Amino acid sequence: MTDAGMTDDILRRLVALLERVAAVELDGRPVTETGPGSLRALGLTSVRLMEFLVAVEDEFDLIWDDDVEEAVIGSLEGMARYIAEGAGVRAG
Repeated sequence: MTDAGMTDDILRRLVALLERVAAVELDGRPVTETGPGSLRALGLTSVRLMEFLVAVEDEFDLIWDDDVEEAVIGSLEGMARYIAEGAGVRAG
């Protein structure tokens, strides 16, 4: 799989995960925006966003670094690139 293909696959998984975790707040609206600020644009509560970040850790077996950039945490696209690059992956 190419890097772009891997990132696209990760992005699809992130969107599906977000739709599961935040179903109530999304109220049936599909997640269509993935670029900068995409998570903020959805209007999720801080609790729901935290639940999503924990779910991402579980799904992709990673740990968010304390100094991870806003561009990564605030964007589905940024998260997909971060995960594809192997950042935050737990040593096994």
